[in-house]
Amino acid sequence: MNRLVAIAVLFFIATSCLESDATETVSFEEQLAMDLELIDAYLNENEITTEVHESGIRFVVTEEGTGISPQPIDLIRVIYEARLLDGTVVDSNAEGAVFQLNQLIPAWQIMIPTMKEGGKITIYTPSVYAYGNAQRGQIPANSSLIFDIELVEIVI
Repeated sequence: MNRLVAIAVLFFIATSCLESDATETVSFEEQLAMDLELIDAYLNENEITTEVHESGIRFVVTEEGTGISPQPIDLIRVIYEARLLDGTVVDSNAEGAVFQLNQLIPAWQIMIPTMKEGGKITIYTPSVYAYGNAQRGQIPANSSLIFDIELVEIVI
């Protein structure tokens, strides 16, 4: 009988742990809502007015550009800086890095095609369109990011 009680207690503990892990999982929509709340608070605090993409990404076009807009399979050359909402710079390239657009984070895949060569944009990216719940180098999990991006050219 003691074995059955011990097994029942262990089963209860194991299922309780599984249940608590499951409750910590947040849906895409819930995480997006939390991210947008943080981003909007940041924008309000810093008196920044943005446009809102249908995805929820907030953005400011700082220079229109005059060239063509990239397609998802294009190679693009960009100058960029990435920051956390607290201002910490977590990545940058002032020389002009070349990437295939469809292999970048979703925020870039969504927003860069709205740009033209020579254009500049600042995007306020919810974590769900960046690195999600994965930590990347200096970027903590579930971090909303600010990107300053210049689309230098579409590489042919």
